[in-house]
Amino acid sequence: MAALTTTTTTNAKARFISMVRKAHELGQAYLITHRGEDSAVLLGSEEYEGLLETIAILKNNKIVASITASLKDLKEGNISSFQEVIGRKQNK
Repeated sequence: MAALTTTTTTNAKARFISMVRKAHELGQAYLITHRGEDSAVLLGSEEYEGLLETIAILKNNKIVASITASLKDLKEGNISSFQEVIGRKQNK
């Protein structure tokens, strides 16, 4: 995800369609402030869905444990080739 671009509610109101287009097409994210306080974030739907998926994964202790164990194996060099795991060479 791109860095947040901060804008005011007044500016967001004037540029809303352009901001939505950039969020959707370019992955731009906006932090919208109101009266000097952070109030809302505008994200493209793909970025939003990705965040929801990440949260779901992080809530699942079995998945997190599996990822942690896999990263430990990788760091220690305990890896297998595609052919060793699947039994055939990988198509490229």
